[in-house]
Amino acid sequence: MVGVTARKIRDQGRDRSRAASVGRVYSGFLISYPVVGRGLVLFRDPHGHRMITTPVRRVLSEHEGRTLYVETENSVYRIDFKQEPTALLEPVARHATER
Repeated sequence: MVGVTARKIRDQGRDRSRAASVGRVYSGFLISYPVVGRGLVLFRDPHGHRMITTPVRRVLSEHEGRTLYVETENSVYRIDFKQEPTALLEPVARHATER
């Protein structure tokens, strides 16, 4: 589990009333690396409140690895890690080498 801050940087939906949520910041914890085809899950507090996005289309990362850009069907999020994301990346790397 890694602490992150997620900021919605673009809304791609057809409903323009949601455009007001662009720039909104969500703080919480990621349990696993975002996976294409599944919703991004961000646990927001210890009481079980969470944010679940529409399915992820693609994931882009910066060279240093401290920031991810996650494009979903409806939005784009910038995910900033509060600590090194290596705990999330190890299972992904292990799965890729097992194939």
